[in-house]
Parts: sequence; C-alpha cells; structure tokens
Amino acid sequence: MTDMLKLMIRFRTNRNVLLADIRKAFLMIRLASEKDRNRFCFFLKKCEKLHCYRYKTFIFGFNASPFILNYVLKFHAEKFPLDECSEALKSSFYVDNLVKTANNAKNLSNLYTSARERLQKGNFNLQSCNSNCVTLQKKMEADGTLSGFDSGWEKVLGYQYDSVQDSIRVSPPSCDLKASTKRKILSETSKVFDPLSLYLPVTVRGRLLMREIWRQKLNWDNMVPQGMSSVWRTLTKDLSALDSVSFPRRVIDEGKDTKLFFFCDASKAAYGFAVYVVQDGN
Repeated sequence: MTDMLKLMIRFRTNRNVLLADIRKAFLMIRLASEKDRNRFCFFLKKCEKLHCYRYKTFIFGFNASPFILNYVLKFHAEKFPLDECSEALKSSFYVDNLVKTANNAKNLSNLYTSARERLQKGNFNLQSCNSNCVTLQKKMEADGTLSGFDSGWEKVLGYQYDSVQDSIRVSPPSCDLKASTKRKILSETSKVFDPLSLYLPVTVRGRLLMREIWRQKLNWDNMVPQGMSSVWRTLTKDLSALDSVSFPRRVIDEGKDTKLFFFCDASKAAYGFAVYVVQDGN
C-alpha cells in the first residue's frame, strides 16, 4: 500500500489540490467464487429460526480489505495507457482516498476527469471531491461530486483541511481532564494524530509525563502522584486547543532545487530540532 507519511508530504507540495474518495469502495469488489462467499456470512434470527446470509461483495472492516482494494485498483489501472492518470491511480490513493497536487490547474482538472472516467469503467465512483482551485470546484459541482461538508474543514489523511485558506490543522482531540492512572493518561496522550510532528512542541510534553510515570514504576491502574495529575491537567488544556493553530498546506513546489537545513540541540528533557526547506523563489 501507499506509504501514508509519504503521501502526506506530497500533499504539502504544489499550488493546487485534488481530493476525492471512492463511494462504497469495498462493496464494489464482487466475490465471484462460491467458496469466498461462504467465508463472509452471518446469521439472522427470524421467527425463532436462524437464517444464513452471505455477502456477494467484499466488506469493510476485514483486516485484508485495504490491501485487496489497493491491489484491485492497481490491477484496474494497468488496463489503461501508462500516463499521469494511471500513475495517480496507482500511487495517490490511501485505501479509498485520492490525494493529488499539481502546479498546473488545467492538468489537474484533466486528471480529475480522466480518473473519474477510468474508475467508472471498474464500477468505482468518485465522490466527496474537493479542491482549492475554484475552476475545478465548479467542475466538480457540475458533475455532482463536490464535497458537501458545511464546517469548512474536512479530513485528509487524519488531518483537517480548509480548501479556502489552503491550510491544515490537527483534528481536535477530546482529552479527559480527570485522567489519573497510567493506563488512562497513556490513552489520552495518544489521541493526537500528528505524524508530521507539526504540534510536537506541545505533544512531547505528554511523552515526558509518561516517562516520569514509568520511572515511578506504577501499575497500570494505580493513581499517579498529585504533582503528575497537576501536570496532566495543564497539558490537557493545551492539547484541547491545538486545533486553534493551523499551518499552510503548501510548503514547496515539485521540480525546483530544494535545500534542507537542520538544526539540533539537546537538553536534559529531550532533543530540540528545527528543519528549514529553501527553494528558489520561496
């Protein structure tokens, strides 16, 4: 499957964005074999009798479902000429979510049309499409595929994305202020999904707190000392406010010479680092 972190980094490149997902993706894969259908059955009690039903299609939630969908999409893409659209179908999907960026809005619009037509030939229909390009948004609206989210923010690879401001933020976690055991605090500090480490200056405090709890050699359900509970209450307020801080989605453009500058230093608590990306014209 496509590496999620790699796709996230690619999402932060170029001026224009194309987002979409496949409607009922797993259910579009038919189970042709009788043997396979017998593996996806369930019982329903009616009038004191048990009735057995079998799925004719693949199901959501099976541990191999994402891999099989990914395999089917790549197999389907092989039926078409090797071009930018076929490459996007193979490498720009994470499960059923399409994430693609480009600097040329017209090329991205053409890719959207081609991807939609090719996927339909496999009975896969794109829906919940969106873009920060107004022209492409109007095209999606005419096709009836434009996303209908009212909040202005929609989920993209675990983050929230605002197509108007072209910015991203973490999904706001709902942390329990009263968490007071090692088990509960570990669970609460793990609620922030931030693989790009945009909010690390705040979330690292949860890791430091857990380190101190482990040093105390407490059992999982023992109450933590009062001082640690106080640290957790302070941290909870900051974690709950993370969604008030957003970041520009676009960082760099493809096809330009890029330099990375790393700065790092150590302290008694943790390593501190900063990374700067420099491109010509940026």
